[in-house]
Amino acid sequence: MGEAWTAVRLTEARQVAALMGVDVDDRPSAGTAIRDHYDALRAGNRRSAALAYLGHALPRLEAIAWAARIVADNAGDPPPPPRIRHALDVAVRWLEQPGDAHRRAAGDAAEAISRPVAERLLASAIFYSGGSIAPPAASPVMPPDHVAARYAVGAISDATHRSADPVAALETALVLGERIAERGLAALDR
Repeated sequence: MGEAWTAVRLTEARQVAALMGVDVDDRPSAGTAIRDHYDALRAGNRRSAALAYLGHALPRLEAIAWAARIVADNAGDPPPPPRIRHALDVAVRWLEQPGDAHRRAAGDAAEAISRPVAERLLASAIFYSGGSIAPPAASPVMPPDHVAARYAVGAISDATHRSADPVAALETALVLGERIAERGLAALDR
């Protein structure tokens, strides 16, 4: 077992499973610590399940920042088309200056991409991270709690799968996610 997950605010694996939408009967036992369930997933070589679990365990900002790093690190060569690059640029801008204008710009950038690529999923995670998802002049509509994490996990999954070695890329992503769970956003400092 590694260091304590000080960035994770939840205390039980059942809480994470609830955010993931896991059926009540299929959730971990009451009292199962968050890290213990994650370690069991990793020990069972269930990388995709560990990714989804960790993405939902992290606070939204940390999950999105993790996804942004993985997407940027796996952007590939040649450079992506302009709309896809724009979505990544908008995501980075929001991380540097979180605010509603940048969050909405991320939503617009996501909508401009017709297929579910990592950059679109990342921009969608930002749009659904908090604040109203209704048009600006309409009555506020708040996103469900789990949506931003689900998009962030999808962005990481897509980015690692397009790598030359998807298994190694996912392993690298999980190690970074573990460091973020332990140290928060400071783990992203290069």
